Amino acid sequence: MSVTAPRVVWFHREYARLTGGHVKHAHYFEHVSRLAGYSRRIVFDGAAVDECLGRERAALWPAACGERATRWQPGERDILFLAGTDWRYHAQSGLDDIGIPHVNLIQHVRHGHPGTELHGYLDKRAVRICVSEEVADAVRATGRANGPVLAIPNGTDRSPAQVDVNGSVGFDERAETVTIVGYKRGDLAAALSRRLDEQGISHLALGDFIGRDAFLGLLERTRIAVCLPRSEEGFYLPALEAMAAGCTVITLDCVGNRSFCRNGHNCLVAEPDPESLARVVGHAAGLKPPNRRRLHANAADTVQAHSLETERKRFHEVLLDIDRLWEETAPPARSSVAPAGSRQPGARHVDFMIVGAQKCGTSALARFLAAHPAIAMAAREGHVFDAPDYSTDWSAAEIDRRYARRIDDKPGAALRGESTPFYMYLADIPMELRRYSRTLKLIVMLRDPVERALSHYAMERGRGNETRPLWLALLAEPWRRWRCRDPRAPESAARRHSYRSRGLYSVQLRNLFAAFPRDQVLVVQTEDLLQRHDEVLEKVFVFLGVSVSVRVPPEIVFAGVDLGGKHALMRWLLRLSFAKESRRLRAILTAPGEGPG
Repeated sequence: MSVTAPRVVWFHREYARLTGGHVKHAHYFEHVSRLAGYSRRIVFDGAAVDECLGRERAALWPAACGERATRWQPGERDILFLAGTDWRYHAQSGLDDIGIPHVNLIQHVRHGHPGTELHGYLDKRAVRICVSEEVADAVRATGRANGPVLAIPNGTDRSPAQVDVNGSVGFDERAETVTIVGYKRGDLAAALSRRLDEQGISHLALGDFIGRDAFLGLLERTRIAVCLPRSEEGFYLPALEAMAAGCTVITLDCVGNRSFCRNGHNCLVAEPDPESLARVVGHAAGLKPPNRRRLHANAADTVQAHSLETERKRFHEVLLDIDRLWEETAPPARSSVAPAGSRQPGARHVDFMIVGAQKCGTSALARFLAAHPAIAMAAREGHVFDAPDYSTDWSAAEIDRRYARRIDDKPGAALRGESTPFYMYLADIPMELRRYSRTLKLIVMLRDPVERALSHYAMERGRGNETRPLWLALLAEPWRRWRCRDPRAPESAARRHSYRSRGLYSVQLRNLFAAFPRDQVLVVQTEDLLQRHDEVLEKVFVFLGVSVSVRVPPEIVFAGVDLGGKHALMRWLLRLSFAKESRRLRAILTAPGEGPG
């Protein structure tokens, strides 16, 4: 009985100093050792520069007997793993014409910059794994990638810190008040250090790389970590590691962090100047325990969602499917107009979603769209991404399977859609929608936030979920939401008692626009649908790319409790409380923007 030899994945590294890119490369080297039927080999260029680097290299890439090699000697079933400028070694090894699968790990958006060395390598045939959706977008946008482009968001091997009522456990006892992680932005780090000195704020500034163990240990002794990535970072892992260590994280906006760094949710985002950074440091130092606890708890959830185990599972899926992927050419761009009675090959099960807001006429719009012969709509709200058991481990195929049970086939339908207005409200869902389908189209319905809040309150009263009078329910809302540990739970305050917060449309739209280009998001005013039914539906049909010759008769959009003239005082107070929000919303709706970078 013959035994099939393991399939070897060949790695290469030139190691002169520790960088985040080396750490991630080492993670993928480790991932191979966890998959049955696969083995690994690694070639290092030259000897370690000194004893310290030698120890670091051995710790990052612990190679057992037989896993070290002096040069690449792949067999016909083997796989080559390349990252960064490994393509130089590939050419030197005379492997340009070898026909075995290549996996190319891409960690930076520089690959999308014409004229750079990394951009030139996109012509090389490979299955490309990008460390974030933003990097994948930059690579796809070049139109040069020879082979499929996949996104596997970076994971960390760090477990999230425990959180108590005051924030991360032991937070107040940490020795370092502020640590500036500034080795990528040396000038900015030095300027911030001077500003903090002027303000008498104790801090430590890292202007260069230190050993990985030393760095992680420092984070665990730090209260406030100021992480300074370059603006075009592919995925700035130190920010995620600082979240895992239980720090209050301050960072800058950068391309690859937009999918996991949420200002005011799990970190604080400052402008890239010393004055703004110092101001945010002061704000972070003065956070009250409940606010700090919420920030740290959300950061812990983010770390959990970006576990190394999740990254490993997705990479294993690639390896197990590598032969098909290797033969696959890049799929053609999807047409903006759906051909009548046909679906695009390889399309996801859901083409568009009505994602919000609740009590804004979303159910009525879903019924109107279901009446179009080219559209198949879910009979009820889908509730897939907000399900209590939802996991970021779910693949797009798994999500498709769940939607297949919710959306019946419709003869002649070219598009499938669903409506779940809770999707817009949860901060983590837009990026999960993007992970599911980059071409997904989203429809948002907005209603006067005061009337929306009152309608929401009346609905919960009618269901028996609200016993407080309106004024007390509004007063208790922040406290109820603060106590809510799991917003996805069926009876959570986020679902039932978010009367005012669901009307804060600006932050929800900003979240959507960070995940999707604006031309994939259509905002519909409920009042417009009521007053100009045919005109608004035609606009929606054009957005979806279906025939506008279909007329759908109007119906009553809002059916429920008529509040009449009740709550006049509360209406006035609510309108007053939404004044600033109304200005923010107007600014977002009128601002030009291209969506995610």
